Amino acid sequence: MLIGDCLLSSSFLCYVGPFNFDFRQRMVQEHWKSDILAKEIPNSKENLSIENLLSSPVEISQWSSEGLPLDELSIQNGILTTKSSRWPLCIDPQLQALEWIKNREIKDPGFK
Repeated sequence: MLIGDCLLSSSFLCYVGPFNFDFRQRMVQEHWKSDILAKEIPNSKENLSIENLLSSPVEISQWSSEGLPLDELSIQNGILTTKSSRWPLCIDPQLQALEWIKNREIKDPGFK
């Protein structure tokens, strides 16, 4: 199961960042996941969730306590911010990401 799950997870981390939630869902479910199934690559099939693969309920709870909303898009953005090797560009008109990042990084003694 690991090969397909890792392929889907790495694709998510590399490519979905700039897109909105609906387009992300279509990419993952309709294109990538169906392609993995068609090619019979071992994967978790029905119960595959990007959020469950790349984070844990404890981590999501911690993010919530730091101010990140618990909607699926915000959790995906949290995953992209913390797990991706690329710098995130946060377009944040409601300042939710700014507050979350500040609350998260305030624990770091080098943060100013």
